[in-house]
Amino acid sequence: MLIKALAIIIILPLVVLAGLFFLTRHLITTAEEKLPPSGRFVTAEGLRLHYIEKGSGRDLVLIHGANGTLEDFRATIFDELAKKYRVIAIDRPGHGYSQRDENIPLDPGRQAEIIHAALQKIGVKRPVIAGFSWGGAVAVSYGLKWGDETAALVSIAGATYPWPIPVDAKWYLPVWPLIGQLLTETLVMPAGLILARPAVAESFAPDPVSPRYFADGPLALALRPASFRANAEDVRLLKPYLRRISPRYGELKMPVEILHSDGDRVVSLDIHSRPLARTAPAARLHVLKNAGHLLPYSHPDEVIAAIDRAMTRSATGR
Repeated sequence: MLIKALAIIIILPLVVLAGLFFLTRHLITTAEEKLPPSGRFVTAEGLRLHYIEKGSGRDLVLIHGANGTLEDFRATIFDELAKKYRVIAIDRPGHGYSQRDENIPLDPGRQAEIIHAALQKIGVKRPVIAGFSWGGAVAVSYGLKWGDETAALVSIAGATYPWPIPVDAKWYLPVWPLIGQLLTETLVMPAGLILARPAVAESFAPDPVSPRYFADGPLALALRPASFRANAEDVRLLKPYLRRISPRYGELKMPVEILHSDGDRVVSLDIHSRPLARTAPAARLHVLKNAGHLLPYSHPDEVIAAIDRAMTRSATGR
């Protein structure tokens, strides 16, 4: 009887884990069938990056945030912007369908270097760089390193300064010995899809959740094991990186348009965008009242207007 009980204790968890593993494989297939790679690929710094391009005119580059892919822009502002500009949206390394070397840490500065190399290959000239949320750190990094090649920057609820609250423990899950890899490959995706709605509502709040987020957004792609590991590393690296780089924002001489909301519960207006507006010499801050974090979904017209202002300012030198 004891042996039978021990066998059940040992075998049952293995059966559950096996079931979760195959469920995760099914969810990965479903997510990739819903949103397959539909753009082009370019190899930069040894990595194959996925991007979409549309329109003509001046070059505009869109850089997505955490838990996202270029599909966040395709679902919201991409087509409208492409009526006026040559728009490129790119999957950051490890996200969407872009490769990432999991053995090499990629902070925002390193990702800016990889994206710059990719843009050089596809013939982008003096672009306006627009970064949303985590992508805001990539945008300012790009401007600091290639200021003469950057027409203007747009920070959309951008993360640009270190914050006092500790990084959430879930982002350390992939680096837990043994169990972290196991749970990432079995539990994270199904559990994430079940638990996503309250977290998404918090990101939109006080705005209502846009129906387009679940209909057209890339949430399931972002929860795939490799993407989750990439996102977790991004979040872990962000604060120490911003601590190093934020004292240099006075070097950003190009026009900087900053769009942020006073109700953002994910990236604080007072911690990130107000200090950037005070420090970057040509920065202008536009604050949306009673809005949340996911501005491309909830306030696409205001995001497009911020990009238009950056384009105008970079053309006129004002």
